Formats: sequence, C-alpha cells, structure tokens
Amino acid sequence: MLRLEAAVPEFSPVPTVSTTAAFLANVRESAGLIRLDVSLARPVPFAAGQFAMVNLAGEHSLVFSRPFSILSATEERMSFLYRVVGRGTAALAGLRAGQELTILGPLGRPFPGPGAVGGKPVVLIAGGVGLPPLHNWLTRHGRPGDLGFFGGRDGQDIPWQLLDERWQISVDERTDIPAGREAWPGRVADFAARHAALQGAQPRVVFSCGPIPMLKAVAELAAARGWACHVSLEEHMGCGYGACKGCVVPVVDDGGAGWRNATCCVEGPVFSADEIRWDRYGKPAVPLPTIEG
Repeated sequence: MLRLEAAVPEFSPVPTVSTTAAFLANVRESAGLIRLDVSLARPVPFAAGQFAMVNLAGEHSLVFSRPFSILSATEERMSFLYRVVGRGTAALAGLRAGQELTILGPLGRPFPGPGAVGGKPVVLIAGGVGLPPLHNWLTRHGRPGDLGFFGGRDGQDIPWQLLDERWQISVDERTDIPAGREAWPGRVADFAARHAALQGAQPRVVFSCGPIPMLKAVAELAAARGWACHVSLEEHMGCGYGACKGCVVPVVDDGGAGWRNATCCVEGPVFSADEIRWDRYGKPAVPLPTIEG
C-alpha cells in the first residue's frame, strides 16, 4: 500500500487543541473573500497547510463544524479566509462582536517545511479560498527565490491587501485593477508557466491550493518541468478526523496499478500531486449499478 506519510518528510504532528474563541471581526478582503478574525481562549500552534474545524458555540451551533485552512495565528488570535456559499458560512458572516465559537485544530497534514525541500525555490500557486495555507507558508518560511502566484476572476476578486510584492496576480477578466498594481490576463497556471523567473533548468518545488481544475493544470505544469508538486485539496469535511468518510479522494495504490479512497482530512489535505488519481477525481467512489429496462 502507498505510504502517504512520505509526502511530508519533515512533519512532526502537533497536538490537536479543542478550545473556544470570541469573534472579533469580519473583514472584506475582496468582493467575495472575507477574513474572519477571532480571539483564542488558548494558543493553537499549527503548520502551514493544516486546518481547523470551526463552529458556533451553544444553542446556535451547526450540526457539522466547517473546515477552514488557517491564514495566520498568534498565541491570542487566529484568522481564516472564507467565501459565503451556504448556511454555515452565512452564519459566520452574521456573527456579532464577542460571540463565541468553538475551534478544533490543528488538523491534517501540512505542506513541507523549508528544511524538506532540499534548498530548492518554492513556487506557490493559489486560487480563491486556497490562498491561506500558501500565504501562511510564504509569510513564515519565504526565502529569496520563492515566488507566489494568485488567480481570480477579475480585479474585484483579488485580496490586494494580503498580496505583497512576492505575489504575482492573474485574472480571467482584466477589469477593476487598482492603480499601481498589475494583473496578467489568463489562467494562473499559464501565467506561472510563462513567467520569466521560472524559465531555465533550476529545480523547483510547487505548492498549490485552489479549485480542482487549477490543481490539475498546476500538477501538469510541475510534471512537465520535472518539479515536485504538493497540492492541498478542498473537500467537504464533516468531522475533521476521518470518521465520517465524507471527504474521501482517489489516490494511487498497489504500486500505481490501482487506486483507493483516502480521507482528505487525515491523510491530507496536502498530498503529493502524483499520488492523486486525477482521472477519477469527482467520480463516484464505487461503481454505480446499471439499471436495465
């Protein structure tokens, strides 16, 4: 059986903490992206790429907590980035000052740390709510030569205040670009492939998080260049610790000849890109029966 542990050779598990937090603010970072800031009752140490399960406390709690990659944290505060897409995120958007939440984290396997990339420059490619783990990695570990790329629909979709000079921006539609900022028109994976800094024979390592079509394109780019690639998968997670099996993803198995379902919350969310069976991603976990007549 494939040993997914090898995907993050430097990772030493950090104890999971169950704690409470008080709502501080929802800050609009772009037309669709909101930064959630909370005050922690106790510190939650984590590695870049890990996530937390967040819920409202008390009588307002949701049936299932919601998983969020951690954007940043100190001993007293933690921040997440989200988009309102359903009942749970709508509840977060409507929080009042001081309202209590529950936090369970850190959970999952993170991106490799700087000591696990062999001194190679890291290329970070993000889209949408896939920004937090990569933003955190670059903030904590970024070195000269590491370079970030972020893709959005248009200028209103870009969290400009979070992206400094280390980040290159691409947009599907080149509209609403702030004065003094630049954005390349097109897909972010194509932008990275053509960027002058990434040409030549320099070995690199790619980290990516975002929509599945983007991750597939990034994995293909890395494979074509012979670069190692690690992707963080965004899946629906009901529990965060592998019990509900609601977040399974297809990974190679049996020496590459077969495949199996891996729990994204425990064996991921970060995987080596060549571990993912991209041809099966999004398909039923088991063959559906054929109904005749």
